[in-house]
Amino acid sequence: MDSPLRWAGSKRQLVPKLVTFWKNPSARYIEPFCGSARLFFAIEPNQALLGDLNGELITTYRALKGDVELVLHCLRRLRKGETSYYRIRDLDPNELSDATRAARFIYLNKFCFNGIYRTNLSGKFNVPFGPPKTSWTFDEDMLVDASRALKSARLLNLDFEETLAQARPGDFAFIDPPYAVLRRRVFREYGRNSFSVKDLNRLESCLHNLNRRGVAFVVSYCDCAEARKLMEPWRRRRVWTRRNIAGFTGSRRGAYEILGTNISSNMK
Repeated sequence: MDSPLRWAGSKRQLVPKLVTFWKNPSARYIEPFCGSARLFFAIEPNQALLGDLNGELITTYRALKGDVELVLHCLRRLRKGETSYYRIRDLDPNELSDATRAARFIYLNKFCFNGIYRTNLSGKFNVPFGPPKTSWTFDEDMLVDASRALKSARLLNLDFEETLAQARPGDFAFIDPPYAVLRRRVFREYGRNSFSVKDLNRLESCLHNLNRRGVAFVVSYCDCAEARKLMEPWRRRRVWTRRNIAGFTGSRRGAYEILGTNISSNMK
């Protein structure tokens, strides 16, 4: 199945390559930067840990997992259109029930510009309205399917290092951090605590710890000096993918990413 959310930097086009790393259907799946969790939804593992620092995202997944019909009821009550978008965007999520908060997040995700998640320094979502080019309706069946898939997952609003610390021998981790590149601009979702270049050393330590503990992992990162250094101890593969986060379709382009793994059989 597909993810019910749009997400800048999602791995939609790389999913066919990424699923080939999933060798053991009984393994526990871990994704510490889960975002739209496209690989999780494609695999539908029997056990999973999904983590992210984005509290609104994790609240949404928890609400869908717990009572998808209530979330749908709240979503149906939200009016569509630019005026309504800004009124709903201005609501304080901390004053809403979890189901209404999830409905607001799903609504903003659908109608915001390019599916981008971005906050200001106060932590307030500030992406402008971006009317959809196709359907204005919500795929309720997809949200119900997502609820079913999420039943297998523990949902953690934690830093990636805390999530990966819970990995056990035999687990499988897919690690896809927001891209932090020192020498050039790469769009990434951001907020007050977003992943940055200074976090790469922590991520490097996590990879070595996972390998020592017998945890299989795959890391995805844009092709850059930082990624090549990060991936140097591991098996690497350079893959071409399409970027879908530029402002206009004509400006969107392809780029290389690097996949790094401690799994031997996939890197040819």
